[in-house]
Amino acid sequence: MDEPMQGTVRRGEALTLQPRSVRRRDYGLRWADQDLGRLQFAPGRRSLAQAETDQTGALVLTAARDRVEVRRRDGGATVATVEGGRRGAMVIRTAHGPAYGWRRSGRWHRWMIGVGQADLLGVAAAQGFLKSWVQITVQQDLPEQAAVLLSVIGGFLALRELQAEVDASAAVGGIVAAGAGIVAWT
Repeated sequence: MDEPMQGTVRRGEALTLQPRSVRRRDYGLRWADQDLGRLQFAPGRRSLAQAETDQTGALVLTAARDRVEVRRRDGGATVATVEGGRRGAMVIRTAHGPAYGWRRSGRWHRWMIGVGQADLLGVAAAQGFLKSWVQITVQQDLPEQAAVLLSVIGGFLALRELQAEVDASAAVGGIVAAGAGIVAWT
């Protein structure tokens, strides 16, 4: 296996977003044995999160409709935007880079981040009983800063979708339970 180059995330390596707390939606971003930073959602919200890594600095991620804005927490400068596209695909535009695509890449919770026809990162998310996590697999060598920024954005998008499904399941469960209670009394 090749020795990793300083500042480069190599093909086949994985970054993970793992829960730091079961009670809060607070995730640690790890690459091999390195703690790169964190992604923390605001309590009770899936549309607002803060991220902080050495590679990106402190960021605020805000979602509204088919758009996500990634801004610096201190100065408010826009670092990236994510805009809805056709058939569930989205476009990630960074301040100093190409436009990246975000698209579903298989069944369940799998997506791909790419540029043109080249796949750069594979994103897989899973929901357990009390926690969720995301694994980002590098498909091509990337500069560490780009890999971390795209991983934070991809993790935010994936975890938002997982939480939306959990919320929808809870709502359906509540409706079914309420319906069962009404039927039982009649």
